[in-house]
Amino acid sequence: MLGAMSSTPSERLAAARERAGLDLGEVADRTGLPFAHYRDLEMFENDVWDSISLAQLQKLARIVGLRSLALLEGETAPRPSRRITFAEFSAAVASAVQASGSSAEAWGEEAGWDVAPLLEDPEQIWSLNADGLRDIAEAAGVDWRSVLPE
Repeated sequence: MLGAMSSTPSERLAAARERAGLDLGEVADRTGLPFAHYRDLEMFENDVWDSISLAQLQKLARIVGLRSLALLEGETAPRPSRRITFAEFSAAVASAVQASGSSAEAWGEEAGWDVAPLLEDPEQIWSLNADGLRDIAEAAGVDWRSVLPE
């Protein structure tokens, strides 16, 4: 069994799943992910960051008994002093786009992600992966951890 101080998201996920007494197939079924996709989450270090949406991440973390942030960065990851809603995050991105003097499309290209959907409907943030949330938040000057759903 992997130790509690596992250093990668994939190791933390496998260790939490084992502590919860679940096998790979059970977690895959509960998350609605194909078995091979879930297995890859435990095998490849960055898959938790970049191959599932925030909605799937939150569901997965709950199933294995972790907070989303603990799954991504470990139990000792700094927790944000203040949480911000998706609507507040969308407004912060809109302000950053406006301050840049460019279009949402151009700003998004610079940030590396299409931000138009989340400007139109903040609930679209659920469809981002954690990597996308981090990149967009950094470009907007926001702590991504404060946006990450618990």
